[in-house]
Amino acid sequence: MHAPPSFRALGAAIVLIPALGLAALPAEGWGQAVVPPISLELVPETGAVQIELGEILGSGRIERSLEGGLPVRIGIVTELWRDRLLDSQEGRHEWRATVRYDPLSELYRIEVADGVLGQATALAAVTELLRRQLDVPLGPTAPGTYYYLARIEIETLSLSDVDELRRWLRGELGPAVEGEGEVGGAFAEGIRRLLVRALGLPVERHQARSPRFEWDPP
Repeated sequence: MHAPPSFRALGAAIVLIPALGLAALPAEGWGQAVVPPISLELVPETGAVQIELGEILGSGRIERSLEGGLPVRIGIVTELWRDRLLDSQEGRHEWRATVRYDPLSELYRIEVADGVLGQATALAAVTELLRRQLDVPLGPTAPGTYYYLARIEIETLSLSDVDELRRWLRGELGPAVEGEGEVGGAFAEGIRRLLVRALGLPVERHQARSPRFEWDPP
């Protein structure tokens, strides 16, 4: 007994759905590894760590912010931890950079704490400059088991926005917003993050962890 035509058509459609889904995938996606925004590579000889950056500025929202004239700030915090019953932090390093786009010269300007790092015509070149400049002066000094943690934050926020908010709140919350003391500094940081969310400005956060490793200095 043959199945009605409608059921035969439905069965054929069910068979074809997976095939159509596979055919819709781009051929270049097969076999390609996804490069994470941040990854850690250990240096066995010294116990130090090298930070590898992916295309951290390549997302559409961050790129549009740069093209709109808003600066993008990049902050990386790296921590060295000793693996114990209660893990202990043995070192911490912060690194920051700012990227701005000048539409007149069509150049990206990269600044770090020491001053201007350089200029580039494309975001890939900007990321390469950041990779070369980034150095983490951490490493174990005593025998033990260790690992590294790293966090990167990429955000769009002009310093003038924060200054305007501080002036607006100065009458009632001046000392705290100005960042006086630990409480004030934490409050100012919270206000800044609140402003980022309220304005809908893009912010991306990623983290990475290295494998545990044994260190026994020579």
